[in-house]
Amino acid sequence: MRGFTLLEVLLALVVISVALVALVEATGLAHQQTAQMAQRQQALQLADEMMMQFYQRAQVNDEQGSEQRQDHTYYWSVDVSNTDNPRIIRLDVRVGMSRDFDYVLANLSGFKRHE
Repeated sequence: MRGFTLLEVLLALVVISVALVALVEATGLAHQQTAQMAQRQQALQLADEMMMQFYQRAQVNDEQGSEQRQDHTYYWSVDVSNTDNPRIIRLDVRVGMSRDFDYVLANLSGFKRHE
């Protein structure tokens, strides 16, 4: 008689099931990382838009706010500080998923002529 023994079949099933579990976990991790990258991209886009708005203003002060994008609320903060040159100010933009910015998704700095 030719064929596989019961032990060989069970061992093959165990190997296949372990491989399938690993594949499902890898797929889930890839999906999670893709979602995180999309959030970071939205946060960086918002930080860039806020920086451009502040560049266009004549007078700038510290400011905070929030914006809804793709079913997520992003909180942003712009901190204005002086530099060694009195004619130039520094703008620091932070964007996160919470008001207290315990985890910042995007951080952007720039400089503006002080008018």
